[in-house]
Amino acid sequence: MAAWLSPQMDDPAWDEFLQNCPFGQYQQSSRWAKVKAVDGWEPIRIVFSLDRQVVGGFQMLVRRGRMGKIGYISKGPALALEDSAWANFAIEALFSTVRQHGLQAVLLQPPDRSKLYERWLPARQPLLANHLTPVIESTLLVDLSEGMEAIRRRMRKRTRLEIRQAEERGIRIREGGERDIGTFFRLMAATCERQRTRPNPASERALLEVWRGFHGQGCARLMFSEFQGKPVAGLFSLGFGDTATCWKRGWSGDHRDLHPNQPLTLDAIEWAHRMEYKFFDFCSLRPDIAAAMLQGQPLSEDQRKSRDYVNLNYGNLPVILPESRVYFRNPLARAVYRIAIKIPPLRDRLRRLG
Repeated sequence: MAAWLSPQMDDPAWDEFLQNCPFGQYQQSSRWAKVKAVDGWEPIRIVFSLDRQVVGGFQMLVRRGRMGKIGYISKGPALALEDSAWANFAIEALFSTVRQHGLQAVLLQPPDRSKLYERWLPARQPLLANHLTPVIESTLLVDLSEGMEAIRRRMRKRTRLEIRQAEERGIRIREGGERDIGTFFRLMAATCERQRTRPNPASERALLEVWRGFHGQGCARLMFSEFQGKPVAGLFSLGFGDTATCWKRGWSGDHRDLHPNQPLTLDAIEWAHRMEYKFFDFCSLRPDIAAAMLQGQPLSEDQRKSRDYVNLNYGNLPVILPESRVYFRNPLARAVYRIAIKIPPLRDRLRRLG
């Protein structure tokens, strides 16, 4: 197996491999690299080949921070086969890339279905638990192979009532396009303001790049709930491989009594089912809720009041995602980090630095 640097921004062969690989996700695609370039990230893509066929690799996004040049591998490496030999080849290629490009550190989280750490990478590898920056730790899937009838039956009676009321009270669902990106960004920003977070993507321009990068492939869909011709809520779905993702949502906060978000969610799931995706991914789920569901435990009152609870109407597959890891090129930095993460005040400072 050989590893080589893919220099071009657009890489159809790499993207095609990801689409057909069980571990391939949109965050590793060259289309996603173009999106992140708007925010100043530079891609480094290492491709593995065997008998002139792409069999794996990883895309690292790099940006200069307080600690110097830092890399981020989201949902990678992606390998056609995960076994000990391939996993260690991928990690050695990662270490080599870090050295060659003068990176101080790299953060990585394997693909959602990966068992790289669990099965193949020994504990002696200098990949340390990530305490630099928070990442999504669990998610909720809808198994679309059950069919829409089964999904509808699983919905709570109140949810079915709210969807019916939304239509009766004047909510209309409309498909959006490129001209609506600004409207969706404003709805998303309004949601972030209520939740005291920042929009991600951080600009309308970056959001437009996502649309242009994925809609041309039939993998992006933008829908709005409108009342009296005015957009109240929106949902941006991305499809890649066998999974459609509820990527971003936005809501003005108005007309709560009209339940504008419920019909949007059902519409997105129905679209994913029509497009013959196997799964619909809500993109995140509180880890404590995921753990309770997997253990068959009832949810607490606090968990039932969370934003994630409404998605349990539709999703039935909680997933604990692979843990993220961090690698420091400098052995002294690794030693200091190992000490710091054991001391809560220092661990908190590390998160602020990240």
